[in-house]
Amino acid sequence: MEKAPSVNLKVSSQEPGVSGPGAATAAVSSVASATVSGAASATVSGAASATVSGAASASTDRLGLEDIVHLANKVGLDYVSARKEAERLELLKNTIRSRITIRLDDGSHSEAKLRRLMETDPEYEDFLMKLVSARAEAEKLRVRYESYKNLFDAKRSLLSYQKAEMKLL
Repeated sequence: MEKAPSVNLKVSSQEPGVSGPGAATAAVSSVASATVSGAASATVSGAASATVSGAASASTDRLGLEDIVHLANKVGLDYVSARKEAERLELLKNTIRSRITIRLDDGSHSEAKLRRLMETDPEYEDFLMKLVSARAEAEKLRVRYESYKNLFDAKRSLLSYQKAEMKLL
């Protein structure tokens, strides 16, 4: 007799377009055990539940696999755009530094002094804030994209488990 290991999944998703101002958490737990006795008999028993808590209750339960794929695609494309912008700003960093250094260079400062002046220039500080914001936005979208992928996998597993459970009845 063999017993399959328990599987517990918890997926959290915060997508303003889906769950409104609140957060929705889908906790999908499934426990399956398989017993094999003899050559041709197998029994699978288990329990599955999906619970949602938050301001928009049951919003992730109502999402089908196609809806999740659509949302993951949308967020994934937004993530690519945000990452592209962050990389563009990163590539412009040396250009901005050079422009500011040229503007500040009047021939009376050493290279070290020019570098310190450039790094404390308000234009450079503003640029760095844009760069940090762009990176943060890209990371936020990456996390949201990964959450939708995990939600898709959890829902697919739950549906597969429920389908297998129905075949046994």
